[in-house]
Amino acid sequence: MGWNIDRRPPTADRSDGSGGGRLDEWESRWAPYDEPTYQAVLSYIRPDDVVLDIGAGDLRLARRMAAIARHVYAIEMQPDLLAHQKPLPANLTVLCADARSIPWPGGITLGVLLMRHCAHVGLYAARLRAADCRGLITNARWRLDVEWMDLGLRLPWAKVEFGWYACLCGQTGFVAGLPELLTEARMDQVSETENCPACLG
Repeated sequence: MGWNIDRRPPTADRSDGSGGGRLDEWESRWAPYDEPTYQAVLSYIRPDDVVLDIGAGDLRLARRMAAIARHVYAIEMQPDLLAHQKPLPANLTVLCADARSIPWPGGITLGVLLMRHCAHVGLYAARLRAADCRGLITNARWRLDVEWMDLGLRLPWAKVEFGWYACLCGQTGFVAGLPELLTEARMDQVSETENCPACLG
């Protein structure tokens, strides 16, 4: 087990040096999720995974993931949420810091980001992809249910002709087209893309 304390005071308006900008007010808050949400996340965890839990809160999910995964690194910037913890499992390392600006441990295979109002999905996804991570489990893109974000190659934005899309940067939306192209199958299909207009804007 391990602890790593970032001695800078974590505040909602602290800017980092990574270009991530300031934290949105909602990003600096934490609240627990319901059991179905945690179960959805746990269903993606494999025994050989090394998980990075971004915004880990009071570690209730990190501890449960550690019971499945090879190792879990939990990053939480609010020391109060990490106070009065029971002893940590040997395969759970806690980092009290801003996940946007600290170096991440090597060997990460899976990211977890339960933060519906996160404004930095793109930053986290890009860093995880650069680390050859296989995916990101999050509810931040659609601000709804938990989803699996594959961090591999995606459809270039220019090839998204019609329908729903979800970009690596976290942007989601609908590309309009001819009404006759709108079918039930199209309504249920989401194009996983990158380099959307929001990425360039």
